[in-house]
Amino acid sequence: MNMSNMNNMNAESNYLTQYAQHLAEQNKANNTIKSYTKDIELFFKYFNLSPNIILRDQIKEYKDHLLTVKNNDAKSVNRSLSAIKSYNEFLVLKELQEDLVILSIDYMKIQKQLTSPTNTNIKEIIRFMNKIEKNENKRNFHIVSLLLNTGLRISELTNIKLTDIMLGNKKKLRIIGKGSKQRIIPINDVAVEIIKLAIENRNNYKYAENSLYLFVSNKGDKLNTFTIERIFNKYSDTITPHTCRHIFATNFLRNGGSLVALQQILGHSSLSTTQIYLHPSQDDVRKSMNNCSIR
Repeated sequence: MNMSNMNNMNAESNYLTQYAQHLAEQNKANNTIKSYTKDIELFFKYFNLSPNIILRDQIKEYKDHLLTVKNNDAKSVNRSLSAIKSYNEFLVLKELQEDLVILSIDYMKIQKQLTSPTNTNIKEIIRFMNKIEKNENKRNFHIVSLLLNTGLRISELTNIKLTDIMLGNKKKLRIIGKGSKQRIIPINDVAVEIIKLAIENRNNYKYAENSLYLFVSNKGDKLNTFTIERIFNKYSDTITPHTCRHIFATNFLRNGGSLVALQQILGHSSLSTTQIYLHPSQDDVRKSMNNCSIR
């Protein structure tokens, strides 16, 4: 083999490394880079080739392989195609290939799933809460409890000032939401109790008296949202602060709350955004299917 051919082979085998570096330069997450490069490696492994340019004929053959041999669902097939398309775009950008060979018609159409945005059930939430109560300080337990009982975003919760709390006859919170929009929301008795306990507990923080906020850090500063996210990540791979928002919204509607009222509470600018909570969970669908079975 002459030196020219060896150089060409080295250049081709280096395509994937260059692609990964390109994604890193685009500030893509490490998990995204690993996932995309793995899908591309599997693509070329199927054709017994080192990472190279992509041919149009390969796309249909590989798609058929994923569907008929690997038995992948449509979502998985589309994910693989997206990775290959991203690699193809990189090759064209770097002038390593002339044409884009993956087209929009290659992607599979998927029926929109009109289901709840979360499949987390109450039992899972209770187990999660028990872990927090057992292993974390009172402040962190109060934070999670308040998220579950108000449906607030974590940024909205960290922005609550003592002056935003109204615990008179009409128990309410003043919330600063997205776009600095202010809204007033009623709160339930459990949320009221949590807030009272949180106010009592914040006095244990050395510099809290100098802070305007309900929840403060050990230095008396406004609590950082990353602190709250770390609490969730420590005790669950599936439950997030936004899961608490979903759980609250779903329970609100199941217990007779109106969609328009929920829109106001959650701070949605569009009612269509709130309507996702009208959709059934997977457990609801499964229960209904079992109830309508015929023997």
